[in-house]
Amino acid sequence: MERIGLAPGSEIGGYTVVAPLGQGGMGTVYRAVDGAGDAVALKLLHTNIGTDAAARARLRREVVALQKLRHPGVAAILDAEADSTEAFLVTQLIHGDNLEEHVRERGPLDAEDLLDLAEGLRDTLVAVHGAGVVHRDLKPSNVLVTDDGPVLIDFGIAQATGDSPMTATGLVIGTPGYLAPELLDGEEPSAASDFWGWAAVLAFAATGRPPFGTRPLEAVLARARSGEVDVDGVGPLTAAALRRALAPDAGQRTSPDDVVAALTLVVAEGEPVLDDDATTAVAPQDAAATALLGVEPATVVLAAGAVGPGAAASGVSAGAAASDGLTRPFDPGAGVAPDEQDLYDGEELDDGEELDDGEELDEEGVDWIEEDLDASEGVGPEGSGYVRPPARRRWGTLLAFAVLIGSAGAIYPGITLIAFLVIVVAIRTIGSSVESMHAHRERVGVRRSDHARAVATGPWHLVRSLLGLLPSLLVASSVVVILLGVSGWLIGEGHWTISGSASGEEPQGTTATLLVAAILMVGVCLIWWGPLSRMTRLGARRVLAVVAPGRKGALIAIAVLLGVSAIFVTLILTGSDIVWAPLPAPTLP
Repeated sequence: MERIGLAPGSEIGGYTVVAPLGQGGMGTVYRAVDGAGDAVALKLLHTNIGTDAAARARLRREVVALQKLRHPGVAAILDAEADSTEAFLVTQLIHGDNLEEHVRERGPLDAEDLLDLAEGLRDTLVAVHGAGVVHRDLKPSNVLVTDDGPVLIDFGIAQATGDSPMTATGLVIGTPGYLAPELLDGEEPSAASDFWGWAAVLAFAATGRPPFGTRPLEAVLARARSGEVDVDGVGPLTAAALRRALAPDAGQRTSPDDVVAALTLVVAEGEPVLDDDATTAVAPQDAAATALLGVEPATVVLAAGAVGPGAAASGVSAGAAASDGLTRPFDPGAGVAPDEQDLYDGEELDDGEELDDGEELDEEGVDWIEEDLDASEGVGPEGSGYVRPPARRRWGTLLAFAVLIGSAGAIYPGITLIAFLVIVVAIRTIGSSVESMHAHRERVGVRRSDHARAVATGPWHLVRSLLGLLPSLLVASSVVVILLGVSGWLIGEGHWTISGSASGEEPQGTTATLLVAAILMVGVCLIWWGPLSRMTRLGARRVLAVVAPGRKGALIAIAVLLGVSAIFVTLILTGSDIVWAPLPAPTLP
């Protein structure tokens, strides 16, 4: 007899139940402890599954699938019992909310967290597929958010590559809104269908809403089949990457690596700013979808091919089933006559207003994003439509860097000057290379060879950087020489005195260090803002966008720079001697 809602203290196979954790299509998951008192997650299968030979075979297959994996992004399997009416599975207990709960409580993920989620899940799926396993049920509730990154759970319907299907002919298993369209046509689950679910999970994490709504159920499937994903409120680059990754045609989808690259660009450079007449238009979300955000989409059994390419979201009944978190058989052909009001889930249309089911999304203004994500080697259209990402100013970080240069230069002027010049040459070279790549993309579009081309032309950009640095370097050198001459004359005439240093000796002491720092900073500023110095500043922005991306990166960089500066300021205040090497040591007149 099935034991429903096991009370704390109940024992299953030597494990003591502590509390329920959740319920899925195959059974209920409990927090439990083993004989040694260690906490585990115990999934007790429903009795009708435990007594079914095919279901037990699926459980064994899940055990084998998980035992193949040794990855931090997958909960490790510890034990299983498939030959009892109380069949169960025991896995490592992962601490953390699932993604659905996390987003519901804290809101959509920001750009950095979305990138971390995308990279972590992508790497996990690569490992899963490398073990010959297809998960088949990627959805927010099957992703745990932990301090060490996302963890993929619930392989209850996982399928090992080459295994015979466990469902009846013509049926597929999946979660509406996270089930790849090709599976509805009867195709076998694959890595591509898993990554479609991966992109749907990212869309949910970015918006806080199910990517294709929650009801009516037939409308959810139709939107997924036609690619009408809801990315309202998401930046244009992120939105375009997710739309293309969720394309109905598997052959037209953006690869996971390109999606991650786009999200990386967003973190580094921010979302592009579009003109008022080039905004991104997206399909409206059902009014009920946001209200039902807390309802987990159900894992259901669907008739393959029931939702065809021409299915319209409006051709369903308002009384059709919504996702309610239960596993059940479903007949997509049982809907009633179309009603325009259904798509709006109770929101009436104005008199005479018609709903155009065939209207396509207006994506004017984001064509360049499609080119940026296109891995084709072919030449793009004239102008290519590519828009180079902005190079954002980083005043806070640069001011902290200036403090470091000034404080370090007061004690080690020669070493500081050389280090500064090396940094300037490096950032000019990188800036020149990056800007050249963007200019090339604006002319011919994005190609796979862009980065290799940038690396190969590095020596040429180094030469350009050195030549371009000469004008500002000459101006800075001239001004510094003049300042040194004026300072020497003032000291020689007795107008200035350097306390602690006699005539004919090296200038030392606090006064000398401050004077050296002041003259050095004048030269540094002229190099930074002198003739032909724009590439210096532009290169610095490009480098900082990668080295210290986003607000968090900027704060960390500022803290580190000021922390190191504090060491040199302490040396100045304690009267440390100036180390002139490798420059020749000057003497007072």
